[in-house]
Amino acid sequence: MKFSISLTSGTDKPISATEIQTFAKNTEALGFHGIYVTDHFYHNNPNFHSISAAAVLCAATKRLQIGFSAYQVPLRHPIVTAKEIAMLDALSGGRLVAAFATGSYKKEFEALGIPFNQRGKMLDEGILAIRQLWENDIASFSGAFWSFENVSVVPKPVQKPQMPIWIASWSGGGRPAARVAEFGDGWQASGLHTPIEQLSTGWSHILAACELIKRDPATIKRAYVNTIVHFGSSPESAWNDFVNQSEKNSERRRELCLMGNEEHICARIDELQEAGMEEISFLLGVGEADKASMLAAEVMPKF
Repeated sequence: MKFSISLTSGTDKPISATEIQTFAKNTEALGFHGIYVTDHFYHNNPNFHSISAAAVLCAATKRLQIGFSAYQVPLRHPIVTAKEIAMLDALSGGRLVAAFATGSYKKEFEALGIPFNQRGKMLDEGILAIRQLWENDIASFSGAFWSFENVSVVPKPVQKPQMPIWIASWSGGGRPAARVAEFGDGWQASGLHTPIEQLSTGWSHILAACELIKRDPATIKRAYVNTIVHFGSSPESAWNDFVNQSEKNSERRRELCLMGNEEHICARIDELQEAGMEEISFLLGVGEADKASMLAAEVMPKF
């Protein structure tokens, strides 16, 4: 089991590059596998501007895998995405993972004037266009949502033969399963929305989708991201303390949160491992370095 952090701001106050850098260096020293930045322009919970934060992470670290949990492709033109991701791959020295999502916050789409009910098709088309831009010196594309002619995005991603793309989804059924099989080097399941008991079912849908296109599912990695964790003497006391920290915390789905002492939390991670997850990414704010240290000292060594 690999352990990483899904990093969010955790506060409405401005956060300096120095604060992000300090958190990242501490995370790397503790032995985590990676840091993934949450991605929203507008949400009811505080968030970074993901690209800016990811650039700081690239400069602050040497070993950590850098990425997103997850980057909402429908909110940008494919040329913008191709340029941003390629640049971050260069800044990180080839340590970036492009984790792409449809997006889920309807109000954000409405505010930006983007059709929420078309976001799945926009993600599919966006990935095709982005790959054209990464793989060709001069690229042209004609689609239902975006079209362009004779566009060059340079430099190209550092990683060869191609930039790894992960697909994020709440479940693995239907079109999300087919999307993972068609495009994904990995599947990011949501620790905010996907119950552990649904992971095996979701993976079975991905297996079926792989069979249809004759793809080896062993080439697809699996991670459980944006996972809320909070320590306490018991799951009940941990939850009460978590809710008391912020009114918004009470809106979280308690059954998805990893709560309690290290034994309680490790038991839930065991369940995730049994469900096929190879990596778990804990949702932490930049001010929660103490929680990262507790995870590294009390949970990670047991795996």
